[in-house]
Amino acid sequence: MGTKVKVGLASTILVIALTALAFNLHVSIVPQVHAEETEACTNQTLVGRYGFTGEGFFASSNTFFPAADVGVFVSDGDGNVFGSDTVSAGGQITSRTFTGTYKVNSDCTGSTALQFNPGPAVDIAIVSDDRGREVRTLQTNPQGAVFTVFARKVR
Repeated sequence: MGTKVKVGLASTILVIALTALAFNLHVSIVPQVHAEETEACTNQTLVGRYGFTGEGFFASSNTFFPAADVGVFVSDGDGNVFGSDTVSAGGQITSRTFTGTYKVNSDCTGSTALQFNPGPAVDIAIVSDDRGREVRTLQTNPQGAVFTVFARKVR
C-alpha cells in the first residue's frame, strides 16, 4: 500500500472514530445508572409497591452457583420494607418472605438490611432512579455472592 493510501485510510479511520465519540457523548446507546441529579432523595422517595427480578451467583463452600429471583416488596417511606420472592438457587426453588429497613441518602444512594424467611440476613446497596420509580441493588453482605436486582414501581 502506498503512503498516500495509508495516510488517507488513517485519516478516514480517525474521522470515523472522532465522529463516533462525539455522537456517543450526545446520544447514549447504553443506559447509564446514576443517582438523581435534580432532586434530593429521602426515604419518602421509595414509597409504594415494587415488582423485581434479580440474578447473579451465590457461593457455598467456595463454589459459585447461578441464582435468580422474582418478587414484590412494599416500602412505607419511613424506612421499613417487607415482601416476598421466589428464588432459584442452583436449581433449587424456594418461596420466601422478608422484612427489613432501608435508608435513602440525599444523592439517591442508600442501603437496605433484610431478613429472609427462610434464609439469611443480607445487606444491600441501593440506587433510586427515575424519581423513585426504579431501584437497582447489589448485595454487599454476606460477601461471596454476586447478586443484583432491578425493581420497578407498580403502584
